[in-house]
Amino acid sequence: MRILDRYLAGEFLRIFIFSLAVFLALSAIVDLFDRLSRFLDVSGMVVIQYYVNRLPWFGFQVMPVAVLLAALFSLGRMARNNELLAMKMGHLSAFRIVVPLLVLGFVVSVAALILGESIIPRMNERALDAYRVHVQKVSPFQRTRNNDIWYRARGNRFLHISLLEPASGTIRGLTLFELTSDFRLERRIDAKEARWQDGRWQLQNGQISWTKPNGTHQVDSFASLTLYLEEKPADLAQVVREAEEMTSGELREYIERLAKTGVNSIRYQVDLAAKGAGAFTNLVMALIGIAFALRTGKRGVMAWTGACVVVAVAYSILNSFCVSLGRGGVVPPVVAAWLPNAIFTAAGLSSIFTVKS
Repeated sequence: MRILDRYLAGEFLRIFIFSLAVFLALSAIVDLFDRLSRFLDVSGMVVIQYYVNRLPWFGFQVMPVAVLLAALFSLGRMARNNELLAMKMGHLSAFRIVVPLLVLGFVVSVAALILGESIIPRMNERALDAYRVHVQKVSPFQRTRNNDIWYRARGNRFLHISLLEPASGTIRGLTLFELTSDFRLERRIDAKEARWQDGRWQLQNGQISWTKPNGTHQVDSFASLTLYLEEKPADLAQVVREAEEMTSGELREYIERLAKTGVNSIRYQVDLAAKGAGAFTNLVMALIGIAFALRTGKRGVMAWTGACVVVAVAYSILNSFCVSLGRGGVVPPVVAAWLPNAIFTAAGLSSIFTVKS
């Protein structure tokens, strides 16, 4: 069986690598055309830097489709050439025949999980930060290890933000530094909370530190203060790290910080659960590809391609629906992230074990 295993594995890997390269190129081209009008005002090096750092993320997204195609075409071709029939006549079960493909699907899933926890978040961060600064023209900013944000606002003002919830327009832990024209500190405002209301920032529970003309310092406390700041929540939201820019550990810490300050973190909880589920979608797609190949193996390339399109679209719709339910609090985050995988895994295994020997 080792010879047959190596043969089937070789066919799978050849188609997988080719499909992955094609889908990577297509993803980059589609994304380029989508952003072309925004890239016209930046240098070519910025565009190259963006796509070099973005390619691993594109690969992570299209990898399941490449696995699906590889499983379906490699096994389907063997069925079409009656090689599967010969194996079955040798008293091999359908499940034993496809074991190499399941192992490879698992290996690809583990590789995707490792990449998603190491290289991909860092490269995503570099790509998106370059896009924010050079394309979206966001004011200079810097994030700390704890996801605090340092942001240069208009009018010689610098903001330090501990936590920002863009959806509700809420900041937890805000410090504003106002500088003179020669960059000396003129006034400092600290607030435990800031909310965007009626087109202005309303600060709660803080203090103002400022320097008098005679050089002495004064500190005044306040329960409520209206801050006139040109930056809106939408402006500040552009520098908030997305889930794809964080590892699971970083995202978990961020969720804990949100929970401690009373901010709704359900969206990020779903994103956290989806990190693992997204990686193991590769194994699920291998199962589905095998199931279709065993039942439609002799129908030709058009049937295989059509099956891939149907499966990919159906999974995408179900996954989007479940994620929406999770973010809306209808189902737990873990259920929202893993339910599509569970449904498609059950369907794939059922199809494989019920195929006629």
